[in-house]
Amino acid sequence: MPHIVIEYSEGAGSRIDMPALVKAVHRSVRDSGAVKPNAVRTFAREATYSLVADEDPANQFVQIIMRIAPGRPADEKRQILQRVYDAAANIARPALDEGRCALRADLIQSDPDFAIHETTLP
Repeated sequence: MPHIVIEYSEGAGSRIDMPALVKAVHRSVRDSGAVKPNAVRTFAREATYSLVADEDPANQFVQIIMRIAPGRPADEKRQILQRVYDAAANIARPALDEGRCALRADLIQSDPDFAIHETTLP
């Protein structure tokens, strides 16, 4: 952990370089020194169907959800989340400045009592 899921509205990839955004977010966490680099997983998926705000087809939304293991103080969690947001905002900035675009990042703490995990990754 952390595991990062980037979800975005239909068509957002035409305005935002999603491969660059995924890479920037992933590396912002992996290289932060706050987590084991080999524990970071980042996935992105476009919504097959989506409605944003007033349903104007030009509206775009990117949501980043990062799930981390428990045990970090609140300040450290906020710093990690800010790194993620800043990395994503840097890539999404042209679309955000153009308008009709929203970006959100959330950090969720996993409950180890309700998680099952196995890995053979190095």
